[in-house]
Amino acid sequence: MAPSTSEAIHLEGTTLEGGGQLLRIALGLSSLTAKPVHITNIRGKRSGGGGLKAQHLTSMLWLGQASNASIGGAGLKSKEITFTPRPLPSLHPDLLVGHVSISQSTPGSIALVLQAILPYLLFSGAQTPIKLRITGGTNVSNSPSIDYVEQVLRPMLSLIGIPPIFSTLHSRGWSTGRTCLGSATFSITPLTSPLPALTLTDRGPIISVYATIIAPLETEREFHDNLDLMFEKRHSRFFGDTQNSDITISFSPSHHEKRYYLLLVATSSTGIKLGRDWLYDGGVRAGKTAQIIPNIVRKVSDDLLAEIAHGGCVDEWMVDQLVVYQALAKGMGRIDHGRKGDEKVEASLHAKTAVWVAETVAGARFDAKGGCEGVGFHPGGGPVGEELVHELEGLKLHA
Repeated sequence: MAPSTSEAIHLEGTTLEGGGQLLRIALGLSSLTAKPVHITNIRGKRSGGGGLKAQHLTSMLWLGQASNASIGGAGLKSKEITFTPRPLPSLHPDLLVGHVSISQSTPGSIALVLQAILPYLLFSGAQTPIKLRITGGTNVSNSPSIDYVEQVLRPMLSLIGIPPIFSTLHSRGWSTGRTCLGSATFSITPLTSPLPALTLTDRGPIISVYATIIAPLETEREFHDNLDLMFEKRHSRFFGDTQNSDITISFSPSHHEKRYYLLLVATSSTGIKLGRDWLYDGGVRAGKTAQIIPNIVRKVSDDLLAEIAHGGCVDEWMVDQLVVYQALAKGMGRIDHGRKGDEKVEASLHAKTAVWVAETVAGARFDAKGGCEGVGFHPGGGPVGEELVHELEGLKLHA
């Protein structure tokens, strides 16, 4: 990998969304590009004082080991860090043997740890598949669930040219009800050449919707009844004129009276996945639960129908998760975010933050229409110019 520069890139942690995503993307890109970063006022717009939480610290320490980084300010609730990667003589031992294990002592989001380190694993230059096991929370408030990762993120990453990622859920970890730890394993095949420019511009009609319910066992019938009624009333809004629509409902017990979770995933004719969910965070009191299930079904279906109505190829949560891959990909690509009336759907603060970090650290160029000129990052190396690519290809032909 390229040697690090002497002066760190400064990132003000209260910029735009001002949360942990800024840190995750910055550290992932810093680890790959060997550009040092200095982040101040970390999570400065979060309640409770901001600073590093356990899952941020866990991700940073692993990326630091993997990229041989010098880290300043590493500690819980730290509001300022410096992260300076240094050239390694070889890959981190975990990547050489193909096994990475990351354990958390709290139910910090497994999905957010994965989000932080997955770009590094994919672009590390490792030559063998990697088994990544993460312990923490699978269903955590204000974080992607393991179910969203499995049903939306993984297939969308495959659509943009990333080798299929397989996942195994060993046990669930919750931040609601009685908090507990869970774990999951992801099988990841690293890239061996630059990722092609991301182009997602043709969604096609919605042909199926999959509902995942995780809730107290005694609520199964009520959830089914509410979902059946909702789909009956809103069928045309989900599927338009499509005749062969498919609706599947899956229920699993949550093993706690205060754990209610619903995920709805719509699949289009071109394989696009749009998902919206809710890990219920309202009060649950004995004898006063009659409106919980109707409220959950109404909110999640409203959210998904809004995603379907805009006609784009990504849901709101997927937009910012693809930014780092747009930035690292080779050449000009475009993702259709959809329209509301005559105007393009405005990016969320999360997405705007991701774009700002990717432009600042990686040097990618984004436009307001979903387009991005990626840097063409070569796995195990760095941005590869066209002339060098042609030269390398010529050497292979004459070898």
